[in-house]
Amino acid sequence: MSGLVRQIYKSLLSYETRLWLYKLRHKKEYIQLRTAVHPSSKGNFSLKPFDEHQCVFIHITKTAGTSVASSLFDYLPYHYTAIDYRVIFGRKVFNRYFKFAFVRNPWDRLYSAYRYLKAGGWNDEDKRWAQENLSQYHSFEDFVKQWLNEDNIKKHKHFWPQARFICDSHNKLLVNYLAYFETINDDYDVIRKKIGVGKEIAHHNASPGNSYRDVYDGELRDIVEKVYADDIALFGYDFDGIKERRILS
Repeated sequence: MSGLVRQIYKSLLSYETRLWLYKLRHKKEYIQLRTAVHPSSKGNFSLKPFDEHQCVFIHITKTAGTSVASSLFDYLPYHYTAIDYRVIFGRKVFNRYFKFAFVRNPWDRLYSAYRYLKAGGWNDEDKRWAQENLSQYHSFEDFVKQWLNEDNIKKHKHFWPQARFICDSHNKLLVNYLAYFETINDDYDVIRKKIGVGKEIAHHNASPGNSYRDVYDGELRDIVEKVYADDIALFGYDFDGIKERRILS
């Protein structure tokens, strides 16, 4: 498929429709995806627990997802979106399963993602991306003022808006339970009781350093507020934390 044809294809069909068409051509691949275990030097990735416990955990980057998935399932989580999972499991199963995700204060998450990638990220791919895209910014302030905009945040999953992971194209939430990083222990206990599996939560991949509140001035706060406006409104945040928690019935 040429570049021009690919652009036309993407412009005519939604992301989810393209996934469904791909699945029709690669049924065996999707069947295997639900049972496969993919080993890595840091642990094993698998979707098997989702079918075993009739749940789906949508792992938004930099929201303690590694800690949550490892503690619940003893497997590491993928960064698939809710739309991805709706295709992987099929609409009927997806709608029946208990779906949950953790969200995080956008100002805090951005600072955590920046430090994480500047430190090398998860793997060589993250390291190369950071070298090519972030190495010229020698401070978080420079990064926000010179790089952060609505186009650039689409370039790496650690900067994607959180709504992209758990909402449809109309910003409708596709989860049953919205958990918050800021209340991780309480929310984890609710999820653990709901699905009937898991151990005490262990924390992984925490980014050391100052609180995000220490690195923002008024200008930086305003830039982030504009770029991540949908996340801030959808999940009820202001700069200092949870202003109005989003409760799903």
